[in-house]
Amino acid sequence: MKKTNLLTAATLCIALGFTSCSKDSDCHECHIAFDGPNGEIEVEIGEYCGTALEDVEAPGYSHTIELTVVDGDTVPAGTYNEIHCEEHADH
Repeated sequence: MKKTNLLTAATLCIALGFTSCSKDSDCHECHIAFDGPNGEIEVEIGEYCGTALEDVEAPGYSHTIELTVVDGDTVPAGTYNEIHCEEHADH
């Protein structure tokens, strides 16, 4: 009987953990949009969630990167403020 109760409690805790995480995690991949000689180049900067995602999408946010090569195109090292996030490219 004790084993059944512990198993039920453990299963319930795990289920609640996954449910609460999925509600709170509004996460999106973000990238810098750089105008290269052959069109826009996207430099991935990572996945952001919740308030961090809001910060990245806020006007005035900038992100610094090292020299990056994407598909043979070079993006110079520097600070960029043209940031786009999946389904949130409103700036």
